[in-house]
Amino acid sequence: MARNLAVRYTGKVDKAGRIVIPAEIRAKAHLQPGATVNITAGASGRIVLEPTLAIVREAQEYFLSLGPADELWSDELLAERRLEARRECED
Repeated sequence: MARNLAVRYTGKVDKAGRIVIPAEIRAKAHLQPGATVNITAGASGRIVLEPTLAIVREAQEYFLSLGPADELWSDELLAERRLEARRECED
């Protein structure tokens, strides 16, 4: 069984407080110039950078896993709203 080991990189903080993210990491994370990242600072001083798009994709995958793959919740919501509108027109 292959283990998924983390790879560590070394960088330096410049006078403006910027850190260059190594090209290999940028490529794996699909980070392009201007991309937004979320920065989480832990109590121990650990810093975690996450591409915003990765967080959005993770949330999308989670919500997609909650229902059947062949069903769109937006279609269900629209059907409910249309039914409710018809009922209001009948009153």
